[in-house]
Amino acid sequence: MPRSSQMHAPRHPSQDSALLSSTGFAGVTLDEARQNWAEESRHRLTGPGAYEWWYFQALSEAGDGIMITLFEGLPFHPRYLTQINRFTHRLGSVFSARPWPSLKASRYPAAYVAVYEKGKRVAQFLNLYPPDSTTANASDIRVGPNRITLRQDGSFGIVVKGYPYTTTRGRPRPRTDQMLTANLTFTPTFHSVQHVRPFRAPDRTGAGHHWVLTAPHGRMTGDVHVMDSDSGDMIHEQSVDTLGYHDHVYGDGGLATGVNTLLWGFLQGDTWTAAWHQSPSKSVRDPHADGLVFFEDGHAPVVIDSPDVKLTKPTFSNWLLKHPGRISMHGSDAHGHPLELLLSHTHVLDTAPFHTRLAAKGTLTIPGRGKGGSFTGRGTTHVLRLRRLRWPVLSDLILAAITPIPRDDPIWNV
Repeated sequence: MPRSSQMHAPRHPSQDSALLSSTGFAGVTLDEARQNWAEESRHRLTGPGAYEWWYFQALSEAGDGIMITLFEGLPFHPRYLTQINRFTHRLGSVFSARPWPSLKASRYPAAYVAVYEKGKRVAQFLNLYPPDSTTANASDIRVGPNRITLRQDGSFGIVVKGYPYTTTRGRPRPRTDQMLTANLTFTPTFHSVQHVRPFRAPDRTGAGHHWVLTAPHGRMTGDVHVMDSDSGDMIHEQSVDTLGYHDHVYGDGGLATGVNTLLWGFLQGDTWTAAWHQSPSKSVRDPHADGLVFFEDGHAPVVIDSPDVKLTKPTFSNWLLKHPGRISMHGSDAHGHPLELLLSHTHVLDTAPFHTRLAAKGTLTIPGRGKGGSFTGRGTTHVLRLRRLRWPVLSDLILAAITPIPRDDPIWNV
């Protein structure tokens, strides 16, 4: 399937040799990796405040499943944000020309995993690893003890493990006496990366932010466990076998620089996915900063830049974060094909001081497709209020949720 609005990031000088040395490890040849999955690889992050993440989600209609994000440069780490803000405010001064080691993405590798049952989060971890704990080539990405492997059949093997945290009286508490693990397979419906586009508007530094819609539709299978680390007793176990979604985001500068709010999400049916994003900004406008992309098995993507969007019926999360109850968007692609998406949020999946994740359902209409041109599905919406990451009390709570993993921790060998 053809790709649209594709961009190519600079490659590591040693990337080709790394590919050659790893060819066959996952059964993927060098040519296959270059042709189909080049944009899925780890990118060279040299800009101050850069970041990269790989995101997977699989939730059944009953609300059971898992969400996984592996980070190189955790863009929501309060200390990372503090350094980014200092650098941005000193642009043009003599200080901006000096080396800023604390602005390297490699200093903040992390993983976030959340497990859901009946629409409620039952376990989660946010683990931060020592600097330079990420390694990657075209078919294998490792962040700390977590791993994504591209297999010969085109599926992704996913292994994650970490120490969860619970929240007591509104404050996160690490649980190093427990361990959350998952061993999963994600099988994309469509072959090769589907679409690449900007994820948000550029800021005054000119840094780009890229949304790689690698596999917006697929199936996730596997098992999830939460165990007591000392006794080995099972606290929670779950089998996963449902529709899944995967994308990949990377940026050459701070995600929160110049943007206070980000919204993005997706809606899925048995053979299709509609993915969308918004990055409202008063200072910089970019026709690609907002978008709606429709993927259907057997068809090229339909790409709508800057759709007309209405956010209505606002409500608030437990953290007093405002989010829309309904979203409508419509527009036409470069060939004049109209597309309309109407979605509503059924309930809050989980919420944090700066982030709300919502369960969504809705209908997409595109003339000439489906039954009467209408598709009905379910999905997820993310609402980020990035300004809150700089608020003193809230940033302390975010830091409390992060469990640092030292190099000699037993989790590396489990």
